[in-house]
Amino acid sequence: MKILVVDDSKAMRMLVAECLKSLGHELAYAENGADCLQYVADYAVDLILMDVEMPSINGIEATKAIREIKKDDWFPIIFLTTHSDDDSFAKGILAGGDAYLLKPLNTVRLQLTVIAMERIYLMRQKLFDTQKALKQVNLELEHITLFDQLTGLANRRNFDSTLERQFAWAKRNKSPLSVIIGDVDYFKVFNDCYGHPAGDECLSQVARAIAGQLKRSIDLACRYGGEEFTIILPETDMQGARKVAEMIRQAVFERNIPHAGSNIADRISMSLGVATYNGQYLTGPEITKAADDALYQAKRNGRNRIEVMA
Repeated sequence: MKILVVDDSKAMRMLVAECLKSLGHELAYAENGADCLQYVADYAVDLILMDVEMPSINGIEATKAIREIKKDDWFPIIFLTTHSDDDSFAKGILAGGDAYLLKPLNTVRLQLTVIAMERIYLMRQKLFDTQKALKQVNLELEHITLFDQLTGLANRRNFDSTLERQFAWAKRNKSPLSVIIGDVDYFKVFNDCYGHPAGDECLSQVARAIAGQLKRSIDLACRYGGEEFTIILPETDMQGARKVAEMIRQAVFERNIPHAGSNIADRISMSLGVATYNGQYLTGPEITKAADDALYQAKRNGRNRIEVMA
């Protein structure tokens, strides 16, 4: 444990150090309440041995302050005092102390009390480890709920919540917001020809091609469902969004994923639709529908192309 010994008497600090040396703990020292509070603010401690009678800030006041500073943490504080009356004992415990040792110190009792507090320390460490593991599990669960497991892109739920947030931002700041929806051409035929494992690999490669064209952290690429992908481009006008869509179309085409069943090319291609908010849409889903309408226009016009909803 990291034990902080707080006492204005150098002789007492040396006595405690000598007594606890054999237990193998790390000791730190403070000569008064003010130094103690500064140390606790700057460093982690696992146990404090606190003298009650100190000038300026006494042990009771320092303990109250520590419990205020470390609201989200707890470690034992043992008072060292010459007072054995009930009133002094009550003040110490109610201030946030956990045990009392009378001066002059009984070295055996001091050692055994520290050993007892070590059991609390070990349970505290287990609690910290459990909390850390739980935090990691929660992060993993959050990732699962927000990202597509096959492609690693954001999922539909992530898309919906992000679009809602970005639409509110664009509306408030009167800034453009663009949405791209892309569809892998003749993907059902691809699955029928090559099988579902090859289809999954194809979608993964398409996702990597899409993600590789997004250069800003605020842009979000999503797997919308099946072979359909969406991209949210905040603060991007129609010209900029069309450029990104063309980069995506070319990147996917240049992956050279063979597709013998395609009616328009010998490889995988994408059709994409673009819509941009400039105050004309009332909600995020309206932009999505506009981009989707542009996508269907791209399919009707021959696929492997981009259409923009004016």
